Amino acid sequence: MNPPPNRKLRIQLVLPFLGITGGNKTVMEFASRLAARGHDAWLIYGQPDVPWWKPRGFTRIKLRDWGLRPWVDWFDVRAPIIRCPNLEDRHVPDADVVIATCWSNAHAVAALSPAKGKKLYYVQAYETDWIEDKAACDDGYRLPMRQMVNASWLGRLMWEKFSQPSVKIIPPIDYEQYVLRPQREFRRPPRCLLLYHTLEVKGAADGIAAFERAAREVPGMTLTLYGTRSVGLQTPHRVAGTVPESKMAGLYHDHDIFIWPSHREGLGAPPMEAMACQCAVATTDNGGSEEFAFHEKTALISPPRDVAALAANILRLATDIELRKRLARTGCEWVRNHITWEQACGGMERCFTDDTLWKGPAASAFPEEAP
Repeated sequence: MNPPPNRKLRIQLVLPFLGITGGNKTVMEFASRLAARGHDAWLIYGQPDVPWWKPRGFTRIKLRDWGLRPWVDWFDVRAPIIRCPNLEDRHVPDADVVIATCWSNAHAVAALSPAKGKKLYYVQAYETDWIEDKAACDDGYRLPMRQMVNASWLGRLMWEKFSQPSVKIIPPIDYEQYVLRPQREFRRPPRCLLLYHTLEVKGAADGIAAFERAAREVPGMTLTLYGTRSVGLQTPHRVAGTVPESKMAGLYHDHDIFIWPSHREGLGAPPMEAMACQCAVATTDNGGSEEFAFHEKTALISPPRDVAALAANILRLATDIELRKRLARTGCEWVRNHITWEQACGGMERCFTDDTLWKGPAASAFPEEAP
C-alpha cells in the first residue's frame, strides 16, 4: 500500500540508553522494520568508554563492542546497535537521516552537522511530566528539528506551546508476538491486570484504589501487578514482577480486564497489547488513549485521577460479561485493523523525503488519504 522510497536510505535512530522502556522498544522496532524494508538502519547511543582498570565494566563494554555479547537481551532487535563515547560529530556516522527520540539526546542531535543526516525528533511523550530539568526538556521541543509525534494530543501540545508543526506516526505493537488464541476465556469473577509504576503520572495508586473499590462488589475478583517497578512490592495483590516479552501475550490472555489509570500518556502500548489479546480495557482519558480507546465502542473511559469513575467502569466490565466480551472483541479488531506497521513505516519514510508534510499539529503522513 505504501511503497518505500525509490532509494535506500542511511537512517540512524538515537537511543537515550539501553534500558527497558516502552519508548526504547518502539524505537528498536522501527529500526528493525526499516532495515527489513531495505534501508541501512541502525541504532546509536552515547556511553563513555570504561577505563581498563575497572575490569568488570570494561570487559562487558568490550564484549558488546566486539559483538560477542548482545547489547540488548530483553528485546529482539533486528538492526545494528552502535555505541559512541558521546554524540559529538566526530563519533557519529554520516547518514541521510538522524532521529532524536528523547529529550536527553535532542540537544546533541540538533548540534550535529548536516552530514549526519536530516534531523527529525520523534516525540513519544511530554517528558516534562517526570523530568527534573523541565526547562531543558521544554527547550528541546523548540529546537529546529522536524517533529514526528505518536499521538494527536502531543501534536496539539507541540503546536500550541512550542509553535512546532508535526506529523503523526502511530507505532503499532508487534502483532506477531501478541497472537490471539483461538478460544478466549471470559471468566466469572474476572482477573484484572495493571502495569505498576512508581511515577505519580502513571496513576498506579489510582488504579489499585479503583480496583479495590470495585472488588467490594465482586467477590473473588483478583488483581495482578506486573512490571520492573513491581519487584519486591509489598501488597495483598498478586505480583508478577518483570515479565519477559515472550510471556506477555500469555499474561494478557490469563486476565480479563486491563486497567490503565495513567494521568497523562504519550500513547500507551500496554493497553493496545491487551486489546490485541481480547482483554477488555478500562482506561482514563489520558491523551494517548484517544488513538484507540473509544468509550462504549472499544473500551470504557473515565477522567484521569477520578478513582470513583474508574472503579465504576471496572465494576461494569466485571459484572456485565456481555459488555466485556463485546468491548474485548471490538477493541481487538480495531487496533489490529487500524494501527499497522505498514502505515507507520510508510509514513516515517515519507517524513524522510517530503518536507511539505509539516503543515500544522499532528498532520497526516498521507495527506491525500486524510478526510
